[in-house]
Amino acid sequence: MTGWILSIVGTVLTITLTEVMLPEGQTAKYIKGVISLMVIYVVLAPIPALLQSKIDINRFFDFSTSGYESDEAFIGIIKEDKQSALSAELNAAFAERGLVGASVCVVLDDGYEVEHVILTVSNKDLDEAYRLTVMSLGIKEEKIVINEVST
Repeated sequence: MTGWILSIVGTVLTITLTEVMLPEGQTAKYIKGVISLMVIYVVLAPIPALLQSKIDINRFFDFSTSGYESDEAFIGIIKEDKQSALSAELNAAFAERGLVGASVCVVLDDGYEVEHVILTVSNKDLDEAYRLTVMSLGIKEEKIVINEVST
């Protein structure tokens, strides 16, 4: 690559010097035509070598795993945000249905799937809150942990 750039620079310098010394007239046209062909050759010369060689993308980009680090803190924040959003959505649904004494806390696993749900509810609202939790999250009943509160 360096040799190619040096040959272009050398050709440009040679052309500049030659044009300064060229006489006016008919001969100058032909010499400029030959010089133009020389410039095209110098610029296009490395293309056949590039086409015949296998191009290794790793030469241009560093795909090594040492440059990649997962940001565990950021991933944890995303997980907490999703847990909070699911919990807030269910708590809003409880309030909308008049289940004032019911609250829920959704816990996600590492795959962002519902690991379990902690349902805090009074005995009288238990059935409806339980049913609404299962329907809203689309989870199995075994994933719900119930904390009954006496009122």
